[in-house]
Amino acid sequence: MANEQLCCCHNVTLEDVKEEINKGVKTFKTLQENTGIGTDCPPCEKNNRALFEKLLQE
Repeated sequence: MANEQLCCCHNVTLEDVKEEINKGVKTFKTLQENTGIGTDCPPCEKNNRALFEKLLQE
């Protein structure tokens, strides 16, 4: 499940997002700058923004 691909355009996985959070990323904008996630597809951005916010709370 950790290798679940969240953004196929930029090959970003769930594990990548968790690693960014562990590095101290606190905003979706910074996550986008670091990984490219959700920068080319509005539905991808919306879904992954919600997931990112949920993961921050864990």
